[in-house]
Amino acid sequence: MHGLRTFAAAAGAAALALAAATAAGAANPQVQHFTFGPTVNADEDFCGTGQTVTETFSARLTVWNDPNQPVDTRNQSVSDDVFVSPAGVTVTTHSAYSFTDVLLSGDPNGTNTHQWTFKGAAQVTRIAGGGVIARDSGHFVVDTTWDGPEFNSDLISTVVVKDAGGHPDFNSDFCSLMVPALGLG
Repeated sequence: MHGLRTFAAAAGAAALALAAATAAGAANPQVQHFTFGPTVNADEDFCGTGQTVTETFSARLTVWNDPNQPVDTRNQSVSDDVFVSPAGVTVTTHSAYSFTDVLLSGDPNGTNTHQWTFKGAAQVTRIAGGGVIARDSGHFVVDTTWDGPEFNSDLISTVVVKDAGGHPDFNSDFCSLMVPALGLG
């Protein structure tokens, strides 16, 4: 699930930023700006290929502590996830979207369901010098069910509620896209 991996990483970073922002600005809700990364990770067995791929992730987020909307969390994010193969092939996933999160049901510390809404260029994946290989954009709504606190427990299920604009990458197999793109297969 390439898309879910990227969406969850950005949403998780936003959740961490929101927790920090809420603690910092609880008395006076305000807009908070955060920058993450770049963080660099070397995966020594990328997608089971036995080859090392370096991943560099960076993101910028704007978080509204107490959104003036019927949502629990709202942020605007821009991120880049850059993968480089041993041969120097570079594949970048760029994301830029508005995200909201609403607790639909359940106990936030037990089983619970959240509705995530994405609007914008959710992600565009490109090979350097080779063009776009995957693209998700538009209005996308997903219900996520967790077995404990959101992002701090196991994800039980995801259900696509609305897909206006096309998000084929969301439920795609990350490795089936990235291994050939990086020239590893």
